[in-house]
Amino acid sequence: MPARSSAAHSPMDKERLAKYIEELEGYLAHLFELQRYPEEEFLSDWRIHDLADRQLHLTLETLLTVGEMVISECRFRKPDTYADIPRILCENHVIGRRLSEELIDMARFRNVLVHGYIHLDHERVYRRVHTDARIIEEFIGTIKEYVAAQPPEPDKCP
Repeated sequence: MPARSSAAHSPMDKERLAKYIEELEGYLAHLFELQRYPEEEFLSDWRIHDLADRQLHLTLETLLTVGEMVISECRFRKPDTYADIPRILCENHVIGRRLSEELIDMARFRNVLVHGYIHLDHERVYRRVHTDARIIEEFIGTIKEYVAAQPPEPDKCP
């Protein structure tokens, strides 16, 4: 988990957060592009499924970083695990419960991508490329709305 700065709290760095969200949107576009491959082609071509593995991994890492940035900027409790990030966002009414549960599942899958690559099930990756893109899109929209609603003063995150 990224370390939280002990420096005095400053206003939410919306510009920095926007850069990460833009990067996340780029990865999301790649996932949508990967959805156009039929399952048989996806599974039989190592270049396609290896690319999907990597794009999904980068997408999940960036999504979790965005969530952690919001947590840090708003001075919410510090996450102990990646799955804690959506839990904390939900506890603080940044995202809803259903989205939180879906993101917790995605955070757990991130661990499979990172640590279970020897036995990675590409059929599962194929399904996740199709289902997770919608969830990521919803997360981006929700975070953008939340950040836009934040006042410029420090310590004002609800």
